[in-house]
Amino acid sequence: MQVAEYQCFSKIIYVMPISNSQYLFGLIKSLTKADKRNFKLYAKRVQSDNDMKFIQLFDVLDKMPELDEEKLIDKLDGIDKGQLSNLKRHLYKQLLTSLRLININRIKSIEVREHIDFATVLYSKGLFQQSLKILQRAKRMSLTAELDLETLQIIEFQKLIESRHITNSGPVKNDALVAEARERVEKVDASISLSNLRVKLHSYYIRNSHVKNEQEKQTAIQFLEENLPRINEKVLGNFERIYLYQSLVWHYYILLDFDECYEQANKWVEVFEENPELKFVDTDLYMRGFHYKLTAAYNMQDVQRLEESYQVLQTFRKSNYAKFNENSKIFSFMYAHWARLNLHFLKGTYDQGLVDIQSTLRRIKRWKDRIAPHRIMVFYFKIAWMYLGSGDPGKAVNYVNKIINSEYEGFREDIQTYSRLLYLMAHYDLDNIDIMPYLVNTVESFYKKITSKNKLQTTTIQFFKKVSTIGISDRAKLLKDFQEELAEIKKDPYEKRALLYLDIPTWVEAKINKTTISELSKEKSGIANQS
Repeated sequence: MQVAEYQCFSKIIYVMPISNSQYLFGLIKSLTKADKRNFKLYAKRVQSDNDMKFIQLFDVLDKMPELDEEKLIDKLDGIDKGQLSNLKRHLYKQLLTSLRLININRIKSIEVREHIDFATVLYSKGLFQQSLKILQRAKRMSLTAELDLETLQIIEFQKLIESRHITNSGPVKNDALVAEARERVEKVDASISLSNLRVKLHSYYIRNSHVKNEQEKQTAIQFLEENLPRINEKVLGNFERIYLYQSLVWHYYILLDFDECYEQANKWVEVFEENPELKFVDTDLYMRGFHYKLTAAYNMQDVQRLEESYQVLQTFRKSNYAKFNENSKIFSFMYAHWARLNLHFLKGTYDQGLVDIQSTLRRIKRWKDRIAPHRIMVFYFKIAWMYLGSGDPGKAVNYVNKIINSEYEGFREDIQTYSRLLYLMAHYDLDNIDIMPYLVNTVESFYKKITSKNKLQTTTIQFFKKVSTIGISDRAKLLKDFQEELAEIKKDPYEKRALLYLDIPTWVEAKINKTTISELSKEKSGIANQS
């Protein structure tokens, strides 16, 4: 491999489509006060006073609440429309360069690549001994952070220098490099194979969702067997082990085996607990492991496991939040707040849940441009259920409307379907029986279009179709009949996930007992007896 190829590895290519000013605007709006201060200092060091037009562009965009191209041109003194495209590119590049410099000591992979760049420059100057010293330092950092691809790149660079120059290292050193390269290639191959597996399983879930019958279960098991790579377990590092556990989490999640899903997620988290330094190499992956522990615990209706895992995650968040990058802050918010709401559902503490919702909504507002719309809709769904469960169906309807009227096209089919069922439940609680036929027709029209249907959805729609055809005195019997149908559905293991999306049986029981979902859930969890 030629040295020019190493330059190609480490060179950062800045590309911003001319038509997409939103990229530049979004980058500027993502900057913290410290980021902006550092950028200004950096820009003044590298540019002369006569070449600071991009700073003017930065200041104008920074002050704009929303991107407006026409106003942008008007506010830029001495800059015509023809210059603007190049100026945007230049500003984008300078911003990224500044951010890279800020993050060199925070993100280990950037620091390692910087050392490879230094070694490349030294080698091009003929200073190969200095280059080797820098590479050896970079390799130590890379091995500590388990950056396998970077480590392999460093070893290959070392081999190149050793093969072209007299370094006095001797044959033992060269043989060691060959052995290192062979071992690293095997490790990288295992890592890529396992990361491929987890991506394939994720895609399988997106296409097929959870298994719905025995045949689908066997198909999912066969899919794993056919795609599980044959790997030498001795070469598996910590991240390779995590990728394997992550793949198995997805597999058991698809199979609706939440006990095993929890166990695999726990193994995933334990790798980080055994190697605490890795929590800061990939903080998001560590917290994601907790997310699946929390999700599996909720799906098992295991309050104790859910609460214990939530407390550990919260302790980690509070202790290290100042070190988190923006991604980690967003992920920690989503995972912790989802878990918190789920805890309220299991414990029946809907009144406290309504208080906590305000904090959730503030963070959604703060990060709405950087959270995938479907994740926001999941929050709205949980919030709607919280209001319905606490006896405020009007507020529940408001949040369901946000989901139903969303313009986002890539929205998950399951959340759309259950949101509409929740919509019918809320209108029932509001006693809007006169408009129930219209509402049911609307839901049925949507239901016919979806690809994945289940017994719970079909039975619930049939219940609401009957509601408007009977008198008030007959509703008690209708609810009892519906409760019996739901009891039969609960016996089907493949309906397990459907009942976790929307706890319709508890809603029906609350109607029959003339209480709220909150009070009923407290009784079931034992909270009512403790208070």
